[in-house]
Amino acid sequence: MKNVLFIVYYFPPMGGSGVQRSLKFAKYLKKFGWNPIILCPEPGAYQFFDESLKKELDRLDLEIHRVQAKTPFHKLGGRKKSTGLITGSLAKVLRKISKLLYFPDNKKGWVKPAVSDGKAIIQNREIDLIFSSAPPFSNHLVAQELSKATNLPFVLDYRDLFTGNHFDAGESESRVRKKQEMEKGWLNLSSGVIALDDYAADCIGKISGEEAVNLKVIPHGYDPEDFLKNGISNLQYRKGKMNWLYSGLFYESNQPDVFLKAIYTLCEKNPDFKNKIHLHFQGGLDLRIKKLIKELNLEGSVSDYGYLPHDVSVANLLKADILWMISNFSENLQQIKTGKLFEYIGTKKPVLGLVHTGEASALLNEYKIGYHTPPNVIRDVTEKIEEIFLLWKQNKLPTASTEQVQKYDRMKLAGELAVFFDEIVKNQENPKL
Repeated sequence: MKNVLFIVYYFPPMGGSGVQRSLKFAKYLKKFGWNPIILCPEPGAYQFFDESLKKELDRLDLEIHRVQAKTPFHKLGGRKKSTGLITGSLAKVLRKISKLLYFPDNKKGWVKPAVSDGKAIIQNREIDLIFSSAPPFSNHLVAQELSKATNLPFVLDYRDLFTGNHFDAGESESRVRKKQEMEKGWLNLSSGVIALDDYAADCIGKISGEEAVNLKVIPHGYDPEDFLKNGISNLQYRKGKMNWLYSGLFYESNQPDVFLKAIYTLCEKNPDFKNKIHLHFQGGLDLRIKKLIKELNLEGSVSDYGYLPHDVSVANLLKADILWMISNFSENLQQIKTGKLFEYIGTKKPVLGLVHTGEASALLNEYKIGYHTPPNVIRDVTEKIEEIFLLWKQNKLPTASTEQVQKYDRMKLAGELAVFFDEIVKNQENPKL
């Protein structure tokens, strides 16, 4: 069995969507001949910790090396400290300050100790390949430095874009140029790059310039085992009503206002509608959203469960009637921006996506019981919700495409990653092939 050094920042006991991809790759790679050796920091200060993900990790018997990092979050939180979610204007201000102080990101304080510990691991273990998943993009700097020091091939996994990231809109031209130069450096030295979809792959390929990059698309996915664990749901299902569920957090432009106002419009138009729907939220609603719900007189139709462990949140997905999501970034940003969509698809439940035309809308079309509408026009959202509600009321919702669902099985995706690793190692050993 070959060994791959896994460089990740977000890893259990941390919770949230950023943890899932790396954890599930690590979980299944051994089935395909690759043993992941994890290099990650002590958690420090972080939004949420997830005991269910930690238990899953403990069952995997992985070799894990935790670095004593020197980021602001470790100076603030020591080994482990929960902070909760920071949203709204405060989040924007902190992000702006962070960009002024740190480059490429506020996790760069873990690069030096990670490189030091990584060299020691490589000296003591027979490592065949280095893999890093970002963000944070400081991870890619760790991989680059370790590759330079050891001549091992390295593969970069992009869960988000670095240059052209939606959170970086409006940054200075000088910072953009600095990012492009840094990114071009690690891309051209890499042996392979993983992107989530074709749009992201195209964006990354353009940064590399004339140097061809070995790019492969491996999307987010869902783990069928998560749906077999019989987690205990805390969703308070309303019998006789259409139970809608949103799973996850709301960030900046991705807010539930248009959806909630569309629901209000339908309640005013048809009193029977209000008696037949209930809205569930897991992940946490901030004070502004709760105030809006009260203003729209929807308090009796809303349940807020806050942040939940992953096993409970999955059990709730399976209990709801329909799942919904929103991605209201720029129309030019066609990338699928959320991993939750793939977990939604894994449930084989109907899904409504408030999304612009792009990769996400195409995926929902292929899913058969996926519906989508532009996210920023109340009339369009209202009409789509009413359409879905009438289909549900008449028991005419179509069934999911099983073939489409199975494409995103986490085990299958880990197998694709293993094949990519095999090809890179083979080419490293036989460069003329």
